[in-house]
Amino acid sequence: MEYPNLLETAFDEFSAAPAAGNDAAAGDSAGAPQLLIWRQIRWSNRRPLIEVEPVVPGGVAEGAHNRESQAAEVPHMTGESTPNQERSLAQPGVPSGVRIQIPLTPGAYLGLRIPRDSEGELYRYCAGYTTGTSNDAAPESAGIRRVPCPEGTRIQRGQQCPRCTARDEFTALHSAHLYPGTLTESMRAYAMLEHRLYIATFPDGTHKVGTSSLHSTPRRLDEQAVATATYIALAPDGLAIRRAEDAVTALAKIPQVKQVASKYRAWTNPLPGAQLRVAHQEAVARAREALAELARTEPEVPLTALDEPWIPSLAMNRPYAALRAQSPEPLAPCDSGLESGSAGFFCTGAAGQFLSAHTGDADAAFLVNTAAWRNVLVEPAQEFTRVRVQGSLF
Repeated sequence: MEYPNLLETAFDEFSAAPAAGNDAAAGDSAGAPQLLIWRQIRWSNRRPLIEVEPVVPGGVAEGAHNRESQAAEVPHMTGESTPNQERSLAQPGVPSGVRIQIPLTPGAYLGLRIPRDSEGELYRYCAGYTTGTSNDAAPESAGIRRVPCPEGTRIQRGQQCPRCTARDEFTALHSAHLYPGTLTESMRAYAMLEHRLYIATFPDGTHKVGTSSLHSTPRRLDEQAVATATYIALAPDGLAIRRAEDAVTALAKIPQVKQVASKYRAWTNPLPGAQLRVAHQEAVARAREALAELARTEPEVPLTALDEPWIPSLAMNRPYAALRAQSPEPLAPCDSGLESGSAGFFCTGAAGQFLSAHTGDADAAFLVNTAAWRNVLVEPAQEFTRVRVQGSLF
């Protein structure tokens, strides 16, 4: 039996998109496989969207090397970059530069194959770069836009090619409180927006401190796959909030980064809910002590104390059921599909870049780490993930 595949809808939307605008972009090559680059799960209005980029088969689409920027505030793209990898003779096409966002419908089927080149390497493509946007007449509208990689560069690892790494304006924001002269005018406008400081706790009881802007609250935490989180401070700009963030890391020993692989292990082997709550309260208390010390030593840093909990959205219900104190429903780990070359399942919810899913038995649920597919070429297909899961006993 074949199921309607969520990924297939991307081709219809791409064909109708004004940016496609030619027969090649609409899939002119007869019999050519329909391929996509899996970009990420994006969160918008508390809902998860699968973001993919169609690949133009058989050649370069008109305007592929002079693509328009797609305006949208996006999380910073990080990762080690490497020199351009030469394309194999069987190059499947080129990135279209058009990103399609597919709403994640509970119960919908998603299946894919992950092709490799003649040398067994994944087809992985640069994610592009980010620049700031600003409007002097409306400073509060400052934001960030994603720009597709002008060369459609294939990379071996990380998120960006060397050229896009050099073009990226967002990177300087992380150290702008130390080196303010490194910001472009538009990024400085973004940095001047109101920012918040949060403490996030993950299902394994570890923590991170982070920031979110006026426009990325609560989305930034939606993207993080946290178990629980609390906003603890507000600053009038991003430079002040990053000084506070550094203080919490230095004084409370709370890091600013948690790797995706570590988050995934945390979700598939969570601590009991009561322990998580206690661990989070202790981390928040340590962070508040650090901010009090900052206020004593650097009173010029303008901070307002907050005590606002982050609340998971309805789209996160199934993953967060795994963390319930009274009747947890743990999610089993599964192979990402990179080794087997395929994956397929029925979606039930999301947390960050993770999807909760099953292959027909809703009680035999597992967690899919879609971050493993980020910027990787995939082909929609009728497949099912092979996973051994202990189903419900009652």
